[in-house]
Amino acid sequence: MNARKIALLTAVAAVVAALPDSGARAAGSSPMPSNMPSPQREASPEELAKSAYNSGIKQLKKAANLEEDAAKATKPEKQEKARAKAQSAYEKALEQFKTAVAHQPAMHEAWNYIGFSQRHLGRYDSALGSYNQALQLKPDYAEAIEYRGEAYLGLNRLEEAQHAYMQLFSGSRELAAQLLEAMQKYVAERKENPNGLDPQALESFAQWVDERATLAQQTASLDTGAPGSTWR
Repeated sequence: MNARKIALLTAVAAVVAALPDSGARAAGSSPMPSNMPSPQREASPEELAKSAYNSGIKQLKKAANLEEDAAKATKPEKQEKARAKAQSAYEKALEQFKTAVAHQPAMHEAWNYIGFSQRHLGRYDSALGSYNQALQLKPDYAEAIEYRGEAYLGLNRLEEAQHAYMQLFSGSRELAAQLLEAMQKYVAERKENPNGLDPQALESFAQWVDERATLAQQTASLDTGAPGSTWR
């Protein structure tokens, strides 16, 4: 998987230590012993959500790097080791994003990456539910539409994947191109291993993908879609 740059949320605000009561000191109260920790205000749900979200992003970056290591490895044992570590990073990312939405249920970005993590763990049905939640919160969220399209491919739900592509093609050409690339990879893999897909359905889908690729090239100069910045 090729890691792409992603726009991260604002960094978590620093927790501010509460100041001692100067009025009490002026009244003659004993100062707080130097070995006593200063009281701190409790972090807000928004801060906790951002912290968990950013931790999840770090795990996704780690997983992406490990998958690249697996792709470059020449020995099977090294490939398997890197893939296993990548899966572990996706599990950790999933837990962090779940923590984020526990603190901030309306955080559509975290729901999107819950789905992303689940998809890379092979949990396509669960991923669809998470993408749907993100899109319920933000119906025009192009990244979630693209990721959901890839989850549809994992489930051989080709018509829904085609619909996702058409949505993106009219609104975000970059993400449409990303989904089209995933479709082309899917066709190549299914030709090697149909995985239960009807050969006629595969042939029809492959023809559709070829037609869309040709049309995308012909209309590339007219691209006005908003840029996307995502992982695969």
